[in-house]
Amino acid sequence: MNQEVYGELASRGWDVTLVVPSRWRHPYSTDAIVPRVLPGLADAFRPLPVVMRGRHQRHLYLANPFRLCAQVRPQVAFVEAEPFSVSAAQWRPAFVRAGVPFGVSCAENRDRHQPALVRWSRSRVLRDAAFVAARSPDAASLVRTWGARGAVAWWPYAVPSWEPVAPARERPFTVGYAGRLLESKGLLDLLAAVRRLDAPVELLVLGDGPLRTRLEGQAIPGSTVRVLNALTHEQMPSGYAQIDVLVLPSRTTPTWSEQFGRVIAEALWCGVPVVGSSSGGIPQLLELTGGGLVFPEGDADALARQLARLRDDPALREQLARTGRASVHRLFSVPAATDPLERLLADAAAGTRPVS
Repeated sequence: MNQEVYGELASRGWDVTLVVPSRWRHPYSTDAIVPRVLPGLADAFRPLPVVMRGRHQRHLYLANPFRLCAQVRPQVAFVEAEPFSVSAAQWRPAFVRAGVPFGVSCAENRDRHQPALVRWSRSRVLRDAAFVAARSPDAASLVRTWGARGAVAWWPYAVPSWEPVAPARERPFTVGYAGRLLESKGLLDLLAAVRRLDAPVELLVLGDGPLRTRLEGQAIPGSTVRVLNALTHEQMPSGYAQIDVLVLPSRTTPTWSEQFGRVIAEALWCGVPVVGSSSGGIPQLLELTGGGLVFPEGDADALARQLARLRDDPALREQLARTGRASVHRLFSVPAATDPLERLLADAAAGTRPVS
């Protein structure tokens, strides 16, 4: 799915080279993940070995960036990683020496304490980067405070062009969650809220993580809890088709708040309204799309009231779903998500730096 934006760039006439880890590690899988190339990008694919597989900001390519840069001779480069990542630090010198304008991405929305060496590396990356593709307004503001000198622009996540799946007609009101099963995701608040609803109601959890066993063992009088942990990304529309409302009840921690909430955009694309907590970027996304309701994070009573409101008002659910889907198509479809990145790349390649 993450290749689709680059596939769109290729279809628009860009000559794309994609450097990706040849093997990756996932905390909920015992098998190594091998990248599958998107149709049409086979010639662009450069899988390379890395150390620290599975560590998004700490992995290091076992390759010579200077040599690869000399072979490919790009006009512009993009490191889809945080400015404080090892990847950004590793590839920056090669682009600088070759005179290749480059950019980095940023989803981080909290100014967490980082070691002095990391802050120094981040400053050098942002000093030299021609642009930063920010995943949210908070991320854009943060990189500016960190010293970004180039253009800073919003770069939305892309939602796959999934075909709709017809929902099951005969079922109880079903509340859903999709994502990692962690306490910081507010799942215990969600469970408490569902317990407050009048039966029958079902809680369907799509994902895996440390709380899976605990959730699978829950008993709610007159209601049920189901956990589906084996859906592939391509099968997720069938999961969303089984729920009436998606909940993203994330809780802010001292080091993390919800950065975007991609499952919100995915659910809305599939015609499912959303209830989200006030953590991080969730309220901004729901306001932007008009596809859901917000509750104060950690407040299970307020969440239960929002869920009861949606259960009792099918017309409101339909309105939120319809508005949200239209917004996601306009803002987060693959072509829509490609547009701002293409502008950043084109401006950097042309040597211009538009006003951020």
